[in-house]
Amino acid sequence: MLSLLRQPYPLAEQSLSRALWQSFLFGGLIAFVLLVFQPFGAYNWEHPRKPWLLSGYGLAAAVAVFIGFYGLPKTLPAVFEERSWTVGRELAWSLAQLVLGGVLSNVYGYLIGTMPLSLAQTGYMIAVAFLVGLFPSVVQVLINYLYLLRRHRPIGLLPPPPETQAPSSEAETLTLVAENGKDAIVLPAADLLFIEADDNYCTVFHRSEGKVTKTLLRSPLGRLENQVSLPYVLRCHRSYLVNIRSVQSVTGNAQGYRLRFASVGEPVPVARSYANRIREQLQAR
Repeated sequence: MLSLLRQPYPLAEQSLSRALWQSFLFGGLIAFVLLVFQPFGAYNWEHPRKPWLLSGYGLAAAVAVFIGFYGLPKTLPAVFEERSWTVGRELAWSLAQLVLGGVLSNVYGYLIGTMPLSLAQTGYMIAVAFLVGLFPSVVQVLINYLYLLRRHRPIGLLPPPPETQAPSSEAETLTLVAENGKDAIVLPAADLLFIEADDNYCTVFHRSEGKVTKTLLRSPLGRLENQVSLPYVLRCHRSYLVNIRSVQSVTGNAQGYRLRFASVGEPVPVARSYANRIREQLQAR
């Protein structure tokens, strides 16, 4: 069980539109359950504006989800890093949102005059949130983990490109020019491994005299990508451009694929939005 909690897990996309959509969807579901089934004594509660007041608890739940999915990751980016995100962290994050939902529900109930604002009442509301959301949260994380693990099964060692392709790729030359128009690197296309971006700088990993060499250019990755017209040099991540023919092996986990190159220690990640295209190109090479 402990080993499962340490397994890599993808961090949810932190876009504003996605966070708003998930927040309103979850809040709407909570409001629907409260209005239709009226659990936890709501059925016996009488108030002329009862439907509106019950719907407000859905709004409190939506705010909790928005803070969890968008507010905290944007405020604490060092904590929410995908490279260190695991199944255990995802579960803890989901449960923390239930705690926050319970607290906000107590605050909302106090503001509309239906419950006291006390430690005991807050504990009760957190318990209600756990009763409603604990099982679905855990099951959703585990099912998603198993699905992603199956989807990103390791491909393993890859065969070298067919010999019929070797002469053409050896003859092709890449010229990558920096933003100032002066600094440039010229190399055979077959020697390119990948290009890694870091802000306005890019590091070109390539072979030179039998060794892996790194050359730094001041340029956004998109600008260098526009200088490459080879079909086997592809974007695999917002920060990486890779030569598919230079990939030695492919590993994978729930976070996605990892491309490995000979004599390079760290693998290159493949973003989930590029996974299908990269897999197809690797299988077709």
